[in-house]
Amino acid sequence: MALDESKDEDTVVEMDGIKLVFDAQTRDILTQSGGLTIDYVDEDYRRGYMLKLGNASDCGDCSSSSGGGGCG
Repeated sequence: MALDESKDEDTVVEMDGIKLVFDAQTRDILTQSGGLTIDYVDEDYRRGYMLKLGNASDCGDCSSSSGGGGCG
């Protein structure tokens, strides 16, 4: 994964002032997996953005910022 300028073939999604840009490969993965849910959690034992694929089983901690290994 790399950060760069969006290209014509990229998919751009903007909601509530936040812009997400997906390349074709990432878009295909998200489409096949049933989408992506992004949520911010602020709890005693974890804080940060939580990412969950639409068809992922609930494995507990899928946090991108908790330092855990995530799902899988």
